[in-house]
Amino acid sequence: MQLSDGVISLRPIETSDAEAHLAGADAELMRRLGVGRGSLDGVIAYFEECVASWAAQGPLRTFAITACDDATLVGTLDIRTGRSYLAAGQADLAYGIYPAWRGHGYATKAVILGCRYLARTGLAEEVVLRIDPANAASVGVARRARFHYLRSSDEPGEGPLDWYIQAL
Repeated sequence: MQLSDGVISLRPIETSDAEAHLAGADAELMRRLGVGRGSLDGVIAYFEECVASWAAQGPLRTFAITACDDATLVGTLDIRTGRSYLAAGQADLAYGIYPAWRGHGYATKAVILGCRYLARTGLAEEVVLRIDPANAASVGVARRARFHYLRSSDEPGEGPLDWYIQAL
């Protein structure tokens, strides 16, 4: 399965993407995605969990974001359902674009493709982006992808987050 808009593509993550992921991501992205900046083995273990969730049709769907022209891995996109902080019918969407690829609109394109995937599969009726309010680039992505501000939260261990939503 692959989704594309002609500029980027989304495909299920593979364990073979781990080296490119580790090489492309910076420390801040690894922190936000919840994957320790540690070893290749740690990233492989995380990607194995993602692959297993895909196979079991579980609550986590992790996509590789690739450039259409040469299939270079430029980031990742996670879709999670069934989280305790989500209402029924909601999915949490998180993305990360590697520093060398930022500023080209790939994050907005990936969010839009992720929403199309959710609408097509019926996994959710509404998408939530939870964004650090200090992350102006991600707030811009939410606005360009036509998400609407819902509320702010300050969860232990997560810090302040602004919630943006979009109905599918």
